[in-house]
Amino acid sequence: MVDKRTMEKYERDAKEAGRESWYISWALGSTPRKRLKGKTVEVGRSYFETAPRRYTIVDAPGHKPYVPSIISGAAQADVAILVISADARALMLVKTAGVNKIVIVINKMDDPTVERSKACYEEIKERLSPFVRQAGYNLKSDVTWLPVSAQTAANLKDRVS
Repeated sequence: MVDKRTMEKYERDAKEAGRESWYISWALGSTPRKRLKGKTVEVGRSYFETAPRRYTIVDAPGHKPYVPSIISGAAQADVAILVISADARALMLVKTAGVNKIVIVINKMDDPTVERSKACYEEIKERLSPFVRQAGYNLKSDVTWLPVSAQTAANLKDRVS
């Protein structure tokens, strides 16, 4: 968990860097290189603990030139979170690496053209489901769908009903 003061620092730093809306992504241990490029270019790690377990969050790039890093990150995972901007190739790489459970995050639900529409969210799920099934995942037992807004932190910091 990132404390409030640290998040406020990320907000200030991001604003000074002209990347005001990116402050949340900086909480995952962004390197100066990642912040400059505005995308993940290498595998990053963050940790947190609960009473019974220690969790490691592995942030791997999703862009084609970084496929070796995607594989490296996926090979360390028990559960994957696939952000929708990722393509079918990333889904196949994650499954091939042995990740049996995935959370599919549907981002940009804050976009004015979406208007937080449940119909839009359901359409995205419907269109992606064949790819997810084809990759070998059971939609009922292996997949969790999560609509979010990374920019406003909706459904990231606080649950949206």
